[in-house]
Amino acid sequence: MLAQFTFTPTESKKFIALSVMESDLMKKAAAHGTVAIHPSSSTYFIAEALLGAKPPSNTWVCGVIVPKGTCVEAGATSGTRAVVTERPEESAATHNPGAFKNTYVIRQGQFSIGAPLDDILSELGPDDVYIKGVNAVDPQGNVAVLIGNMVEGGTIGRVLAASRRQGFTVLCPVGLEKLIPIPVSEAAKMANRKGYTYSMGMPCSLLPCVGDTVQVVTETSAVTMLSGASAVPIAAGGLGGAEGAVTLAVQGEEGRLAKVVEVAEASKGAQLPVVRVNSCFDCTVSWCAFPVGSKPWVVM
Repeated sequence: MLAQFTFTPTESKKFIALSVMESDLMKKAAAHGTVAIHPSSSTYFIAEALLGAKPPSNTWVCGVIVPKGTCVEAGATSGTRAVVTERPEESAATHNPGAFKNTYVIRQGQFSIGAPLDDILSELGPDDVYIKGVNAVDPQGNVAVLIGNMVEGGTIGRVLAASRRQGFTVLCPVGLEKLIPIPVSEAAKMANRKGYTYSMGMPCSLLPCVGDTVQVVTETSAVTMLSGASAVPIAAGGLGGAEGAVTLAVQGEEGRLAKVVEVAEASKGAQLPVVRVNSCFDCTVSWCAFPVGSKPWVVM
């Protein structure tokens, strides 16, 4: 049997999240291990599914791409867990990524936040999962993360190194809206945070996330993970709020398709929290050299 589905980018994030929750990997980690989550739009619904409620944190996303360019969400730049502080050893975005204090930690349904990333990573082992959103996926299924951190590699560099040593899985949910037409390894050669002479927003490098411990889940692999059916993207984009959408053709037995329909319909209409970014005119992120001037399109 054959069916067709359309997801907006936000709906894709929820569909992937609900599908991931059906995997043996997540069931085992949720029941017996630790799930560590880097706050992002791609991981928000996974945290919500694990907790049965919205994550109790003012920081639901960190780095963002908004219409004016690459930026940082306001929740990550204020309060006691701000990514920039006066003490270098505690300033995650400028000196020490291991000091990042916004990671969600969920153990058997119990939520915590505030521990430094290095402390969390030191406790993760083969039965645990670290979940990280990414910024690019290539046709081969490899992914990469934009790095605006002044320390090359940022937090994800610390995570990948620890996963190779300790064997925990780095799960990367990513919608096909983030598909780029060249290998991420080639794109990374061009992205050079220190080499730009102009940048709309914070200049970023690009770090490929590769290795045996990295698992990537897109809409198509989510379908298979969820039901055993197979999916193929047949269109991308749209209008009236469907900009960035993906349309899939899904093939499988009647029972398998029924499961996809159930989860797909549960994902329709999904909404993320409001993105809050600082005004470029009074922003304190000193290493963002965006020449704002009087540009009328810099509205947020």
